[in-house]
Amino acid sequence: MKRLLIAYLLIVTAPALAAVALIVPIGATAPGGAAPAVADASTLPRLLVAIAVVVGAAAVGGALAERLGQARVFGELIAGLLLGPTALGAALPGLQQWLFPKNILPQLDSMAQLGVVFFMFLVGMEVSHTDMRRISAKAIVIGHAAIAVPFLGGVATAWWLYHRYPPAHSGSLSFALFIGVAFAITAFPVLARILDEQHLLSTRLGSMGIGAAGACDLTAWCLLAVVVTVVHHTSLLPALVAIATAVAFTIAMITIVRTALVRLVAQADRNARSPIALYAGLVCVVLVSALVTEAIGVHPIFGAFLAGIIMPRGSATITDLGTKLEGLTLWVLLPLFFVTVGLRTDIGAVTGVSALAVCSVIVAVALTTKVIGSGAAALAVGESRRDALAVAIMMNCRGLTELVVLNLGLQLGLLDSALFAMFVIMALITTGVTAPALRAIVGRRPGSATAAQPSTVEPAH
Repeated sequence: MKRLLIAYLLIVTAPALAAVALIVPIGATAPGGAAPAVADASTLPRLLVAIAVVVGAAAVGGALAERLGQARVFGELIAGLLLGPTALGAALPGLQQWLFPKNILPQLDSMAQLGVVFFMFLVGMEVSHTDMRRISAKAIVIGHAAIAVPFLGGVATAWWLYHRYPPAHSGSLSFALFIGVAFAITAFPVLARILDEQHLLSTRLGSMGIGAAGACDLTAWCLLAVVVTVVHHTSLLPALVAIATAVAFTIAMITIVRTALVRLVAQADRNARSPIALYAGLVCVVLVSALVTEAIGVHPIFGAFLAGIIMPRGSATITDLGTKLEGLTLWVLLPLFFVTVGLRTDIGAVTGVSALAVCSVIVAVALTTKVIGSGAAALAVGESRRDALAVAIMMNCRGLTELVVLNLGLQLGLLDSALFAMFVIMALITTGVTAPALRAIVGRRPGSATAAQPSTVEPAH
């Protein structure tokens, strides 16, 4: 025992005391005698508190939405609005500012965007290659019809809105183009979440809907790039280059990258070990693909979705990777996306009979033009009336993708706070009707005949 004590004193205690003796004078002679900077020491605790509040509120909002027959995403979106200036900021502004100080909002937003990237990768993995090949032409027709008719309705409405809510820093052309795009948007990630919750994502009808939404949103982002160039009075050439580059990148991912992945994953499936290095490489493929589409000027979610599309099907390695990513993405990161945008939104700006009337017109035009455009296109390509109506309801889902676009319009000076709030209300209503209307039309049956087979359902009366 004495030997152990002597060894501890000589080998542990003596070096520790010597280190303290060296540290004390170094600290005392720091430049200016100032203590080390601790200005950012409170950022991490505040960030953790905010994440806990956001995830908890999203969970409660999602659970309540499900009990009311809504999709969880709708409850998460409402929770975000309640945490923002619409409710908490109006009732308890001090608490709202303490929970979400400005210095942590960029971190929350970055985590939220990362969650959307991984979710869209998981969505891409769920889409059947066979169904996509079979209905891709239909999806393009429906998706573009879901843009063309609402865009026309939006431009027509814009001329009426322009004299009531003139933009501060742009002309009528920019305003009309932007309103047209705002009406044409379909929330690709939100629709994917709704279809997943209703067990429709991997069905034929769900694949057609998500394919049409993808074609719709990709085109809408390209149109939005055109609008931004018009607002900035620059040439349209950058937007055309972005479209051509996105097409070239998609072809390269499908032909070159997918071929390499098939070989690597097949080799990993034959190996009994857990392919940790391959998992890391596949995650890098997702992130780089999202980064490339962001650099092109489209949107990172399409790069992530494309990465999921090209993943080999029927692979144990890919299935295991999806399982590992799904938990954290769905429980933590994705709710941040549905909540943080709501923190920047205030729907209390719509007051008065005139404003409510204008808001009603916006909602009515948004709903009817989507139904007419996408429903007529679905009928034209051979879908039954019931499936055509289901697709039309899907295309009406705008969600937070719409809010992202509206925020851009606010930043560009195309929308004032009142018109911005009206379009947010339109996004809420069109998103809110999607899940219950879709469930009423096709039900919530995993692998239902309506969804899983080519349309054999009797036309709706």
